[in-house]
Amino acid sequence: MPIIAGFVLSSVTRDLEDFKDYSIIFNEEYLTDFEDKRKACTELIMTDSVNVALKATSAKLRDQLKELSIFLVRIEGYINMANKGTSGERFGIKKLRQQLYKGNVEGTILNARIFMTNLTDNKTFLMEKGMKQEQLDSLKTLINTIEKLNFEQNDFLSRRAQNCLSNIGTFNSLWYLLQPVLHAGKAIYKANNEAKLKDYTMLQLRKRMNHEQKIDAAVIDPISSATNK
Repeated sequence: MPIIAGFVLSSVTRDLEDFKDYSIIFNEEYLTDFEDKRKACTELIMTDSVNVALKATSAKLRDQLKELSIFLVRIEGYINMANKGTSGERFGIKKLRQQLYKGNVEGTILNARIFMTNLTDNKTFLMEKGMKQEQLDSLKTLINTIEKLNFEQNDFLSRRAQNCLSNIGTFNSLWYLLQPVLHAGKAIYKANNEAKLKDYTMLQLRKRMNHEQKIDAAVIDPISSATNK
């Protein structure tokens, strides 16, 4: 909730004159109280030991996903060199990359295991082009590590949610200030400003939050990155 509240606070600060015209409850004191409640909720999350552990695990997971991205470039070279009616798409590398760059960890793990199976089934002629058994072993270890870190991340997310329930009063106080702003924003802008209306629509705010989190989790394609330099 603090993330969405931050989006809304920024918008209502920008649009404060419109809100003042709409209702006397919206003023500088309202915004100050709003910000104080948002900071209190943020502090509960950021100082929580579970959240600290979550950030550390998420950082490790991102590093391993980046390593997988680089690993795929090297393995794809052997596939292209073999060129015996086999393509990267047939091996499943395209679908794996799609999940990887979207930041879908579960999808990445699933497609990485399919890719691993296809490599193992075709390793004889791939090794003729230079691929080594050690690389297959390293890929297996990498996939297992990513799966383990993903499990830990999900566990920390669940535990953080439970901690949030324990501090429900603090979060409710923020919600009681957030909700009137959303209602007023819809009333003010629904008929005349579709762009600003989105800034006060919960569905759009959730999409924005999820989008920004996916950007943070997604892995940059090393080939595209190098090409664009």
